[in-house]
Amino acid sequence: MDWSEREAFLDNVRQEKAEKGRGVFSNRAIVMACMLLVLLGFQTAPATENPTMEQIRQAAEEGNVKAQYNLGLMYSKGQNVAQDLELANRWYRKAAEQGYPKAQYGLGLSYIQGRGVMQDGLEAAKWFRMAAEQGLDKAQYNLGLLYDRGQGVAQNVPRAARWYRKAADQGFVEAQYNLAVVYERGRGNVDKDLGQAVKWYKKAADQDFIKALHNLGVLYAQGRGVTKNEIKAYTLFSQAAAQGHSRAKENKEVLEKKMGEEKLNKARKQARQRQQP
Repeated sequence: MDWSEREAFLDNVRQEKAEKGRGVFSNRAIVMACMLLVLLGFQTAPATENPTMEQIRQAAEEGNVKAQYNLGLMYSKGQNVAQDLELANRWYRKAAEQGYPKAQYGLGLSYIQGRGVMQDGLEAAKWFRMAAEQGLDKAQYNLGLLYDRGQGVAQNVPRAARWYRKAADQGFVEAQYNLAVVYERGRGNVDKDLGQAVKWYKKAADQDFIKALHNLGVLYAQGRGVTKNEIKAYTLFSQAAAQGHSRAKENKEVLEKKMGEEKLNKARKQARQRQQP
């Protein structure tokens, strides 16, 4: 339904309301209005039933970009329909070609994973880039991964770091972690910067990301990029070990042997406090 059709519909609703001489719509007008809002992607009142599969399909066939994306998602997951990856990609593509970033990202994933299409890193990079340039954090992160690995594009760690940072600035935890690793190791043509590594490890650790907890613990234990603090390191290792990180468990045990009883008791107390909900 294009905007001219929408305006014509609204004119009809207003006319019906005037003819009825009442302050509410007729039942028919209410149903039609709710369907219009669904097709345009708006949320209706809680009492309104979810759109049927046929309504979603009809909206998708009429060019509604959100309906096209949602239909692709349903076929991709086999949700309320038989799973059909080729059909999922067909609907993703319709929405992606209209510039819908979630559909562009979904199509990029299909190409990188070879789901319903031949695996193609170049096509994946193309669609991830379109979505990334519109600010979609997970597309920015995945595009960063492709540049980091040289998959579908020439390997370019500085460019990977730039895309990681865009996603990291939006709070995308995997991007924060990967960016920290780049800075800690000074990979590619990116200069080593332990201060930046600590900064991004901390942001990921604040989201309880297990690898960031461990790596940040190592930096505190060694005094690299931060003032050496074995109690802080022990607390971070404890958090990561509680999630099953085997190296963190080993490093925690190493610190337990190194620290005196008073220091160890303090570290254990802080670790317990940190792990409390």
